[in-house]
Amino acid sequence: MRLGTSATLVLLATALAGCAEPTDGQKIGTVTGAGLGAGIGRAAAIGTRYPWVFAGSGLVAGAAVGNAIGEYMDPPPSRMWAAATIEAAETARPGEPVPWSLRDHRGQVTMIGAAWTDSGGRDCRTLRQQTGGDDGTPPAFVRDVVACRGGDGTWEVVTPSADEK
Repeated sequence: MRLGTSATLVLLATALAGCAEPTDGQKIGTVTGAGLGAGIGRAAAIGTRYPWVFAGSGLVAGAAVGNAIGEYMDPPPSRMWAAATIEAAETARPGEPVPWSLRDHRGQVTMIGAAWTDSGGRDCRTLRQQTGGDDGTPPAFVRDVVACRGGDGTWEVVTPSADEK
């Protein structure tokens, strides 16, 4: 396989594997997987008449696997938001924001008021979750939630705001 054809196939596989704003992990995984897959396919094709078929198949399969691994390794913004929510419930003082960011996604979670105990004896916190707005613009999304600690020590968002019910 010529170098130009290989480069074109790697770029094509990268573009197709991450059509919706790929993460850094997806980009790296796709390119690495494509390269390794093409190499393995080429090695498997030694002695055949159509080595480009093996290399191309390996490239596409490697890109797909690499993309999936990269996505798994690179957390989506929702996981960052969830981690900030847990941190705010665990350690934040009222009014103290816990910021989170990942690439161009940003937000914060702030404990509102004092901690309290619900009728079931669980420790609870009212939290304000928001995205965006850190550059002086209004936040893109804001909601108030109640998080309570279960018997196993994990936090659970138990009550969304009235507009989400």
